[in-house]
Amino acid sequence: MHPVGEQRSGRYSWAVLTSATLVALSMNLTLFSPGPVLNSIRQGLHTSFAEIGLIFTLPAVITSVFSLIGGVLADSIGIRRVAGAGGVLLGLGGLLRGTTVDFLTFLLFTGLFAVGLGLALPNLPKAINGWFPKSTVGLASGIYVMGFPLGASLASGVTTYLAEATGGWQGALRSWGLVALSFSAVWLIVVREPRGSKDMVKGSLGLPGSVARNFPLWVVAASLFVNTSIFSIEVAWFPTLLAERGASGQEAGLMVSIFSIANMFTVVVVPTLSGRLGLRRPFIWAFAGTSALGVTSLILAPPSAAWIILPVLGGAVAGPFAMGFLLPADLVDYSHLGSASGIVLSVGWLGIGFGSWLAGLLRDLSGSFYTTLVAIVISALLIVALAFVLPETGRRGRYARSSTTRQKVAGFEGG
Repeated sequence: MHPVGEQRSGRYSWAVLTSATLVALSMNLTLFSPGPVLNSIRQGLHTSFAEIGLIFTLPAVITSVFSLIGGVLADSIGIRRVAGAGGVLLGLGGLLRGTTVDFLTFLLFTGLFAVGLGLALPNLPKAINGWFPKSTVGLASGIYVMGFPLGASLASGVTTYLAEATGGWQGALRSWGLVALSFSAVWLIVVREPRGSKDMVKGSLGLPGSVARNFPLWVVAASLFVNTSIFSIEVAWFPTLLAERGASGQEAGLMVSIFSIANMFTVVVVPTLSGRLGLRRPFIWAFAGTSALGVTSLILAPPSAAWIILPVLGGAVAGPFAMGFLLPADLVDYSHLGSASGIVLSVGWLGIGFGSWLAGLLRDLSGSFYTTLVAIVISALLIVALAFVLPETGRRGRYARSSTTRQKVAGFEGG
């Protein structure tokens, strides 16, 4: 449902894809960079453990709000300026966090970074759908979405060494902020509005009623919320869970790294295969079901089995996540894709804060992580159920065929 993208191919499209991937990478690079040096930040800013948790909760809430705004702006004034401005705010906030000496100022610049993240986020799927034909948009979507887990992995693996090389956590955060600013500059230099898309840009600001009333879109948003909740629990709490089950710090870190590698592989493979087969729902069922089975195995199996189970879980949670970026383009016209992506990502990103909070609460209430694991199993099964509510929007489904018919009729009537 994106006629602009059907006219695009060639090397320039891949330059846009590279720019989008770098922006996606910089988002999670900046978001997760405080994690490895969190204790140093807490001590340096003289704050409590409860307060330091706001470093991750606050961005989730702010990003949720501004994703919706960024999506509407993408449809109203274009992807280049909105994502470019968002990227600059993201990098600037990340850079300025590395100059702070008190916690309130640190939170202020964290909020600035989150505003930028929210503004830029829904522009990425619109850019890819605008510059790639339908036949290759699945592969292209998988490649740029891979930037998210890659950014998180780099932040987890490199920040500690960067802090040592730059004199502390402040130097590390400044360095990542500069990286994000440079990637934003690449976007502003490289990316143009797709030819023909200017005719589709709306002059007024506001969420279109047809998008707000699109029930399948809200189902996708709910599914992404549940899936990001699962992901945030697994990334934030699995190292602690594994340590409680007897793993050393090095072993837990290595297992989570393997989890991330499987995650990166899957976010490329799933959209590509989905596009080639012309199906969406079977991939959601398969990967969400695998999440449920994998976590059940983690509950029942001996601790040593985690070496096998965690890579499976890393791949499983990535499948529905990738679909969350792909499905809005199936459900709305290109002219409304920014707003549609904004809805899905606005709701979905709240799961990052909710999941990690819920896992901690369940751990406090029950005294173990078993209740958290049970909650993941239930959540994965909920994603399976939500996929039954969705129509099949791949090209082999009735929804896609009826949409194509409607577009042809509209084009005939308009002519």
